[in-house]
Amino acid sequence: MIEKQFAGLAADLEALTVDPGPQKGPRCSVAAYLDTVDADTAALLRTVLDNPTVQTSHIAKTLARHGVQITAPTVGRHRRRGEPNGCRCER
Repeated sequence: MIEKQFAGLAADLEALTVDPGPQKGPRCSVAAYLDTVDADTAALLRTVLDNPTVQTSHIAKTLARHGVQITAPTVGRHRRRGEPNGCRCER
C-alpha cells in the first residue's frame, strides 16, 4: 500500500514539473516595471537587484525618486525570487 502511495505521489509531482498550473494573484510589481523600461535600464536594475551589498531600501528609494512607487518589501520579495518567501518570478 505504501509503495503504491509513493508511486502515485511521484507521478503527481512529475506532472507538476510538466504543467505547474496557472499562477494565482497579481504579477510582481518589479517584473511589471522591468517590462516597461528600455533594455539598458532593465539590465542595470537587474544587476542592482542581484547585488546583495545594495540595500533593498536604497533600491526602493531610488526608484521612488524617479516616480516608481515600488515599496522596499516588494523589492525584497523580488530579490528572494525562487525561495519559499520570495515572489514567483523565475530566478
